[in-house]
Amino acid sequence: MRSTTRTPARRTAALVGALALVPALAACASGVDAGTSVQGPSGNGANANVGPIQLRDMTLVSGGTDPQAATTIGTIVNTGTDPDALLGATITSPTGATVRLAGTGISGSTLPLPPQSAVRIGFNSDDHLDVSGLSITPSFFAQVQFSFQKAGTITMPVMVVPPTGIYQGISPL
Repeated sequence: MRSTTRTPARRTAALVGALALVPALAACASGVDAGTSVQGPSGNGANANVGPIQLRDMTLVSGGTDPQAATTIGTIVNTGTDPDALLGATITSPTGATVRLAGTGISGSTLPLPPQSAVRIGFNSDDHLDVSGLSITPSFFAQVQFSFQKAGTITMPVMVVPPTGIYQGISPL
């Protein structure tokens, strides 16, 4: 014959144990250092900062018909109170590529970056940072050095993607 007094005691002990774990498990994704607070951006775009200049979602879209051509897409944000300018970029690895600024916003071979502003390049923009002679396969990274008039230079890995899917129709000028 089975005792009926032991079953409610076991249930009560299991319930108390489960309730004791709730606070510990509930806090696993809270606070300033939580994994959900420090997650980086998803997608292909690379981000970097140099002084008050922020490079956001930088991606190289290969030229399609010319596999050694590409255009850079992304946003350059000047968080500073002084104007700056993008002087240009250099592909440091692989070597041999040429990069040129082109478009309607180019002034004296530089792209002006007004204070407290965001400037798009390549996509939804008349301004481009176009590459020729790029010998890299899509899905690999090129090391790109961006040069700014006041903020200086920064080198960052930028993924090369094919002009398909969301990148379809994006091409050098």
